[in-house]
Amino acid sequence: MNEDILILEHVQKSFGDGDSSITILKDISLTIKRGEFIAIVGPSGSGKSTLLSIIGALLSPSSGKVIVDQKDIAEYKPSKLSSVRKDKIGFIFQSSHLIPYLNVKDQLMLICDISRANKKEYEKKATDLISHLGLSHRLKTYPNKLSGGEKQRVAIARAFMNDPDIVLADEPTASLDSERGKQVVEMISNEVKSRNKAAIMVTHDERILHLCDRVLRIEDGQIFEVV
Repeated sequence: MNEDILILEHVQKSFGDGDSSITILKDISLTIKRGEFIAIVGPSGSGKSTLLSIIGALLSPSSGKVIVDQKDIAEYKPSKLSSVRKDKIGFIFQSSHLIPYLNVKDQLMLICDISRANKKEYEKKATDLISHLGLSHRLKTYPNKLSGGEKQRVAIARAFMNDPDIVLADEPTASLDSERGKQVVEMISNEVKSRNKAAIMVTHDERILHLCDRVLRIEDGQIFEVV
């Protein structure tokens, strides 16, 4: 059986102080294994994005443990959390967030510049990822010449460039039609399976839930598995 890559233990998140304090997440416990692709659904304001931000080391929980690769990152200082984001987490957003003045290959090579890795090694990795996602003919193309689906494929490739253990996708199909959205989610799933990673996707798109291994629902700050 694949190993646990992410464990949340009794995670709680509140904002504000005293009487004005609002608890968004209440006693969230969750385990995700390598090779799993998880969807998180729920009404607006239910805490989906807050949970994703905590898993992605962008927010710290008010209490509880966030165990990534057997280490509790909830105890980390900001500088160490930055290393977790760089080395362990890949992000795919609702909008592709591509940099307008960088071509497809350079979008991925930017990760190399940030991490100061071996440039030749990363050039091969970038080219291989782009080719694997069917964009080899777009290597030198700039974002304004890409379709919405192509932009999201570049975003997927970029998310896997640092070889993360966990990929977090926040509404990755929101700007796409149903067919392109399905293709993008299938690509995320295929990359997770073939590379033995884990992915968590926040979505409102119920048409793609069948492509996930499990569906979790957040409501009133608590999490439930959808059967």
